Amino acid sequence: MLHPARSVSAQRVSGRSTADICRGLSQKPAPPSRSRPTRRIWTYPVTVACVRARGGAIAPCAMQLIITEKPSVARDLARALGVRGGGQGCIEGDGRVITWCLGHLVEFEEPDAYDPGWKPWRLSSLPMLPETFRLRPVRSSASQWKVVRSLLRDRRFDEVVNACDAGREGELIFRLCHDLAGARAAVRRLWISSLTEASIREGFARLEPSARYDALGDAARCRAEADWLVGINATRAVTVRGRSAGSDALFSVGRVQTPTLAMLVARDQAIRAFVPKDYWELAGEFTTAEAVRFTARWTAEGRQRLARAELAQSLVERVSSRVGSPHGPRVESIETKRQRVSAPMLFDLTSLQRTANGRYGFSAQRTLDLAQALYEKHKVLTYPRTDSRHLQKGMHATLPEVIRSVGAQPEYSAFANVLLQSPLPRSGRVFDDGKVRDHHAIIPTEHKGSLGALNGDERKLFDLVARRFLGVFYPDAEFDQTVAVVVVGEGAPARKATAKRGPKDDEKRDDEADDRLLDALPPPPDRFVARGRVRVSAGWQEVAGFGDDEPTAKGAKDDAQSLPALREGEALRGRYTPEKKQTQAPRRYNDATILGAMESAGRQVDDEALREALKDRGLGTPATRASMIETLITRGYAAREQKSLVSTPLGEALIDGLPVPALASAELTGAWEERLSRVARGEEKRDDFMRDIKDVVRDLVKRVAAAPGIAAPGATRARAGRRSAPAREPAAKQATTAAAESGAPALGSRTGVVCPVCGQGTLIVGRRAWGCSRWKEGCGAVFPFEGGMPGAKPAAKPKRVRKPGAKPAKPRSRKGEG
Repeated sequence: MLHPARSVSAQRVSGRSTADICRGLSQKPAPPSRSRPTRRIWTYPVTVACVRARGGAIAPCAMQLIITEKPSVARDLARALGVRGGGQGCIEGDGRVITWCLGHLVEFEEPDAYDPGWKPWRLSSLPMLPETFRLRPVRSSASQWKVVRSLLRDRRFDEVVNACDAGREGELIFRLCHDLAGARAAVRRLWISSLTEASIREGFARLEPSARYDALGDAARCRAEADWLVGINATRAVTVRGRSAGSDALFSVGRVQTPTLAMLVARDQAIRAFVPKDYWELAGEFTTAEAVRFTARWTAEGRQRLARAELAQSLVERVSSRVGSPHGPRVESIETKRQRVSAPMLFDLTSLQRTANGRYGFSAQRTLDLAQALYEKHKVLTYPRTDSRHLQKGMHATLPEVIRSVGAQPEYSAFANVLLQSPLPRSGRVFDDGKVRDHHAIIPTEHKGSLGALNGDERKLFDLVARRFLGVFYPDAEFDQTVAVVVVGEGAPARKATAKRGPKDDEKRDDEADDRLLDALPPPPDRFVARGRVRVSAGWQEVAGFGDDEPTAKGAKDDAQSLPALREGEALRGRYTPEKKQTQAPRRYNDATILGAMESAGRQVDDEALREALKDRGLGTPATRASMIETLITRGYAAREQKSLVSTPLGEALIDGLPVPALASAELTGAWEERLSRVARGEEKRDDFMRDIKDVVRDLVKRVAAAPGIAAPGATRARAGRRSAPAREPAAKQATTAAAESGAPALGSRTGVVCPVCGQGTLIVGRRAWGCSRWKEGCGAVFPFEGGMPGAKPAAKPKRVRKPGAKPAKPRSRKGEG
């Protein structure tokens, strides 16, 4: 049971002043004395708020320790809970102490911690498969780790609250700290999707036992251990094997990054291999007796493209010869149907990133950073790192308050007022408990106040979410979709064209036109199809800001015209124009399209419902996909060309030379992600998943060892002729030389990767690590070989050499899939 805090005045307690108690972590427990009761000074940074005298000894009250993932969240919790006291690396008051991690405070040990023979990069050392993964503090966050460890070991806390981000990675961050500290206090979980004060207080009122999240913790450990096993073993195997091809490059291989890179490479190679073909289409401009014009396109059995110019010319002559005859152009059929278009589903992180990229050109990482700021700093959005596009049914009653909050802003007030006049609909496209796991969709919070503190980009992103949220409760947009068929010549009647048309129809037609060029003209009559669309009711599109003529589906430009009133059998005048065109190469990936490919594991999926069904089989998670794109760029495997993402020669060399195709398989990695989701739901055992991962690692090492090495572009045999280390050299130097000759990166060679610390130098290979070429100018970035390719998360982390007066390093960010 938690007890309220009891204040202690400045007077001495049992011979000790409160100043003695507050000396911090360096204070040691007083040794016991036989002549008087034991006095203990608790090794805790700040203890004034909860100390009491009991029989001449200093004893703690029962207290609650709260651990968050970031300092900013700790401050939010402190504000909501009324915890106002300061401390070293923590906030204390009212029987609670709140401390924080800086992203990951604990990580897995390097290979040589398990076996000194694993330090040199040798194929003979592989595979490295630890029975149990050892933990160590992250060096750059050592001071904060000491605070967290001390608090976790402090016996006065009878309860610890895991308040790290409510998700798989947040669960891992806390559990690694808890395990390494050897904490024994009971743990409960705070699980909230908003950082408003009301949500925080509500969350603390319904804390849950940590055991309920054990399956999620198992999935988090599986993900981290699988990334270590695949990343370390594959990177070393491929890099060491590359020495046989004269390569000095380090090839970083990861469970998620390599399939993502493979998709970029495949697209770039398809573009280079593409040979455009000329084709011709025939456009007809028809005029009614009232002098109203409209356009239609010649179509034969769904195909429009003619393979040769002479075919187009022959077709023009054939239809033109019918002018003035009874078999001239006339309306064969006309059909109008009412089409309803539902509002897009609420945003998850990936769909928000894709929309922001298409609308504003934001990179995936930029969108994530903005969404995180709107969640943590401004409190106007709910938790952004979600993979759900639905809300729980129980939220229905609370949403009017959110709508009022959004409607307090002038640009949304009219739309919000309409919704508040009647009960909100309970659509299954919005409310579905079965499709909400960790967090619901991204929506605005009930935060009250002006949006004036938001910068321009933050305001744009909030606008996307706010309009999407309001729009899902509005009626469907309605259109009158009309299809008219104009026939020229005589012959058998054709089946009617349908007025119903959507993204799938457009995609199918375009795909067929690419591959199915007509080599001969079909017999007459010739038919021209015209499509038109008129919006009858704006519905949700009014909230979204769509104009009457803005296309909402692929291929909708053809439907934009408004067709005149036509009658079947009505005679028309026609003019015909052949148009020369070329087949188009596949488009390069951009942030939006590569995110879509990662989400569906490489499948081309436009349908929202099907994309939802494939979520568990995607590459990575919504929280880590953006960082994976940036990792590929930082490691030199991909690059941005304006808004496009392209693979580099180094990235292409890695994928082309990879001797284990499964490492580049998006579908295989997607299947692993699905299994991780099953582990998180308690449907699969952690041991079964890890056993299969280890089997994969054994197989890939065996295959890499038997395959030719990968030659990086421009690689040379830098170590050819290098003499072996003389016997008189120190053992450490001999070991370093031997490691280099057996596959470690070549001493002094340049990686071509820009130093991520100073941004000016390039990384060069040292004896035990990569370092910055501007080390003489003061850049102290160092990246140990064992951590993988430097310069990106979650690879090796730079050890900064701080000079006197230098600012401390920024807090570490979250780790993600590799």
